[in-house]
Amino acid sequence: MQQDFPFQPAGMTGNAPNGTSIAVTTAIQNFALPPTGSDGGSMRLVNNGNSAISWCYGSSTGLTAINGVVMLPNSVETFSLPGGISTLSVIGAAVGSTLSAAVGQGT
Repeated sequence: MQQDFPFQPAGMTGNAPNGTSIAVTTAIQNFALPPTGSDGGSMRLVNNGNSAISWCYGSSTGLTAINGVVMLPNSVETFSLPGGISTLSVIGAAVGSTLSAAVGQGT
């Protein structure tokens, strides 16, 4: 069984922390994640806004608002980040949300 540890963001000190955001639209967009180690880790995603969004690992042309990993409006979740993943595909059910990401370790 995997041990749970609090999420610890990577590179979040200094004048330019390693966080990133994107205004989510109703079209598929590629969302570049902050740099990670080659072994992966965790990512903390924040859906700030009034619309549900969907995402998947990598670049996908088949993502829709209902077939990806759905995040409810104004929600925060932590997900495993496999090694080698540097991009998510994102799409919104409607405009009005901003997706923010931080990478690190923990849950």
